[in-house]
Amino acid sequence: MLFRKKKPRTWFTPAGEMSNLMLDMLKQPHLLIAGATGSGKSVLINTLIYTALFKAPGAVMFVLIDPKRVELAQYKTLPHTIRYASEPLDIIQALTETISIMENRFTEMQKAGKRETERGHIYVIIDEFADLMTTAKKQTLPQLQRIAQIGRAAHIHLIAATQRPTRDIINGQIKVNMDPRVALRCPTAQDSRNIINVRGAEMLPRIGCGYYLTPETMQPVLINIPYTAEEEIKARVEWWMDQK
Repeated sequence: MLFRKKKPRTWFTPAGEMSNLMLDMLKQPHLLIAGATGSGKSVLINTLIYTALFKAPGAVMFVLIDPKRVELAQYKTLPHTIRYASEPLDIIQALTETISIMENRFTEMQKAGKRETERGHIYVIIDEFADLMTTAKKQTLPQLQRIAQIGRAAHIHLIAATQRPTRDIINGQIKVNMDPRVALRCPTAQDSRNIINVRGAEMLPRIGCGYYLTPETMQPVLINIPYTAEEEIKARVEWWMDQK
């Protein structure tokens, strides 16, 4: 009944707790983020990347899929970025290379008799999943499904954001392998159900709040979405460029 009685209100979370929240999201095998235009999807992705660079800089790498060509472009020059892709053909190639890395890691694990790789974590980050499904669904969906199904042991993680959490975009094959989800402000109650299985996200404030669903709790938890300033992100990227 929590979702029907009243609208959630925003609040401020201590910096340490917010950092722990972002680290918790990064520890999940995969993460699905959904919300209406302007609800804070890119803000959340920026903070996740920033947290990864700050907390585990030597153990993370990125494959950045940016169909809109603007949201993730600032990270192209990071030494942690394996591949940045915005055009359909480049995106297909980037995912193909990621699958190859994953297969090589499984081969190494098999030879060493290990169930999990000791290599660093690779985050495949898609800023607009719906746009990718519109332009190159036939070629990319099987690749993404394979990463979602078996990527965890190889430390290959999928973080996908979309402004259209409809069933034709978030289908059962993707959803079943992406239990951790964040629902930001959604246009309708049905959109909320598609992402977190219950209504409520349609009543969230336009920006600043979301519901975080994890396999551990199996219940959405109201969270504050942290904002990382553009100047701070730019300074961090420039610092890493100097280090490479």
